[in-house]
Amino acid sequence: MKTLVTGSTGCVGTGLVERLLAKGYEVRALARKTSDLSYLKTTKAEIVFGDVTQYETLVPAVQGIDIVFHCAAKVTPGWGPWSEFEAVTVEGTKNMLKASAEAGVKRFVQFSSVTVYGDAAQKKDGLVDENTPCEAKKTPASYYDYAKRLADEACWEYHKQGKIKVSMIRIGIAYGPRDRLTADRTYIQTLIPIVAWPGKANPRFAVVHTRDIAELAILAATSDKAIGQVYHAAGPEVVRMKDVTRAMMKAQGGPKVLITIPFTLGYVGAVLIEGFARLVRTKSTPFLNRNIMLQLTKEGALDGTKARTELGWVPQISLEEGCRQYVQWRRNRKKSP
Repeated sequence: MKTLVTGSTGCVGTGLVERLLAKGYEVRALARKTSDLSYLKTTKAEIVFGDVTQYETLVPAVQGIDIVFHCAAKVTPGWGPWSEFEAVTVEGTKNMLKASAEAGVKRFVQFSSVTVYGDAAQKKDGLVDENTPCEAKKTPASYYDYAKRLADEACWEYHKQGKIKVSMIRIGIAYGPRDRLTADRTYIQTLIPIVAWPGKANPRFAVVHTRDIAELAILAATSDKAIGQVYHAAGPEVVRMKDVTRAMMKAQGGPKVLITIPFTLGYVGAVLIEGFARLVRTKSTPFLNRNIMLQLTKEGALDGTKARTELGWVPQISLEEGCRQYVQWRRNRKKSP
């Protein structure tokens, strides 16, 4: 069976490419010519160049493909102009849907996010299930969230019109090798012996390793039950964000102490870092900004019951093991030429 992975150089995309190949699938990896291809070149994936913002480059990429796994998006939460989120995440998804449908692709798996629920995720005392309304709003701090919501809506429109069979998985926080967000920041934060944590903030999130996310995506793509359905990538246990820091501290080894600093102090630091990043006009998300700090005041705990009961998905990698693997990957990368 032939598969196409968009966003194939990202954290989730590379994890998916790895699992698809391990299971015997033929994998075509869509990447831009400017992307870091170092990992993909070590695999047996067929690398094709294209850009989701340029429809004409997608037409040859989807020829002969059975399943499209759409991971591509602008992943800089709280950072960047709306025009870029709209072009990559919204219009890029529409381009992929159109190219896939016209090429006769059988299944389309959309990689979504807990952020599409917006404030609705904060209104529930328990876990957020797949029936929760998507209320993400368009604000500078939530361009990523709103763009993902519009991309999801485009997927369902194609599905309802019978143009292509869509399944969707929603992720809380993904981490694993090649992660440039949560794991990367936590790893850097825990390099020193004294690790600071801002105030009492300690939200719950669905923190899931990319290998487990890939397993769920493959199940969703190959099960008739999953057609037209949304599934949450959420482990059996709710994880608090301070637990991620503690697990990374343990994986780093050596004597380390976690101290608490005032949340306001952390927020002021984020404002200063963000201000400098804007001054030098950096395109990548700064190590710390106001949006990252404010995320620590919000919940993102997903209910993964549906994926387990309908698809038999069982996450295999614990937070402690995942952090150990990440630290090992970072250290091996430093040793390699």
